[in-house]
Amino acid sequence: VSLLSAVALSTLRNDIEQASSPVVPYVPGMPWPPVDPDYLSRDIKAEYGDGNPVWTWLYFCLGLSRSQKHRTLYNAARPFGVLGGVSDEEILLLQQARGPYAKVALCTMWLQEFLSREHLAGSTGIVAPPMISRLYQFISDGMVGYNQARKIAYIPHPFPDGQISAFFSMAVIFVFPFLYGCFVGRFWFSCVLNFLTVLCFLGLYEVSRELENPFQNMPNDLPLLTFQAQFNEALVT
Repeated sequence: VSLLSAVALSTLRNDIEQASSPVVPYVPGMPWPPVDPDYLSRDIKAEYGDGNPVWTWLYFCLGLSRSQKHRTLYNAARPFGVLGGVSDEEILLLQQARGPYAKVALCTMWLQEFLSREHLAGSTGIVAPPMISRLYQFISDGMVGYNQARKIAYIPHPFPDGQISAFFSMAVIFVFPFLYGCFVGRFWFSCVLNFLTVLCFLGLYEVSRELENPFQNMPNDLPLLTFQAQFNEALVT
């Protein structure tokens, strides 16, 4: 169950296809993973090139921190914990599965096969079959929730709408200074109004980009590592 959750969450981050799912053994009772990337250790930051604050600021300003390669290195430096660890055979089979959905489907099949074998072996005792079937229903409900999250992670915003929004944002930058310069009497006041107006429009545009995929835009992404750690603690409890 812990492995299935870790693989499902890791596939939502849109890593490079050749990248393996970053999973490590989970140690119960360890501190929660930090939500803010600024609170990561210097060694972890060095793994994805954010050890120097100057380079971090420059990458962010140029938009390079959003690249797929940089994001994959960032995710690889923050692996998901799996209760009980992951065997070499499981890692090999997960690497052979092509595509993120295939990896999750493979882990789902492992869990369903495990439940079936345990029930046939009699380890579930005299529990009624309708109660056993609820376990399969919960697995199905989890896959439904995972596919709902996949819609957000893998289906992009309509391209024409994104292009027209970017075009209007550029138009605001170049047109508004002339408008304020013509209709506002004081030059300094027109500069202030122009700055605030352009800032509002571009700010809304950037916020929409962040909300398009909440699983990959650091540092505003969802704390998936913390969710996984809390889920593992719930399993231990």
